[in-house]
Amino acid sequence: MALLEITQVSKSFDGTHIIEDTSITVNPGDTIALTSPSGSGKSTMLAMAGLLLKPDSGSICTEDGTDALGLPDKEASKLRQNLIGFVFQSTQLVGSLRAIENVTAPASFTKEKLPFDVQERACDLLERFGLADRMYHYPHQLSVGQKRRVAVARAMLLSPKVLIADEPTNDLDAESAEEVENALFEYAGKGNALLYATHIPSLAARAKTTMTLQGKTFKVKQ
Repeated sequence: MALLEITQVSKSFDGTHIIEDTSITVNPGDTIALTSPSGSGKSTMLAMAGLLLKPDSGSICTEDGTDALGLPDKEASKLRQNLIGFVFQSTQLVGSLRAIENVTAPASFTKEKLPFDVQERACDLLERFGLADRMYHYPHQLSVGQKRRVAVARAMLLSPKVLIADEPTNDLDAESAEEVENALFEYAGKGNALLYATHIPSLAARAKTTMTLQGKTFKVKQ
């Protein structure tokens, strides 16, 4: 059963059609890249896939058949926390929190007992991204690339089955970009899935499946 079954979703803003009739099946181990020119709808598509934005039409179901779009807000939020990790293009770190506090923040929104020590996992993730000496720095004390790596670590904290990343290597130098790319694909290789948007051909080429925007619909690139 697919982790996410996205079927014919569409979205308009102020009467302007952004996405039309797009379907994406996300299975364990999948790596799926969305490519299109900037401003054409990649972020909108990811927001719908990540249950952060409701489509105007279509459906999104989880592996147990749950209609994610039909859930009350609280249940939808719980589902999103358990299933999806999101790496925002703008990182969206909390300026008043240190790096490690930003990474552990998702744990504060779940009432379920977690099968790991949150602080220890956060430390491990930051070390994985070469930020062991930046754990207690605030966002304004970090470079753009360091902020990006903190955001990826935060998305991975709760071990989501689906990792969604919007331009995950933006603003990174070559070494940092490779480090983030490898971590994302390694994560997907452990039975999880990676759905991401990128304008970088080499990063898109690493995906098992590439979807391009044809008209207003993302379709698998042949």
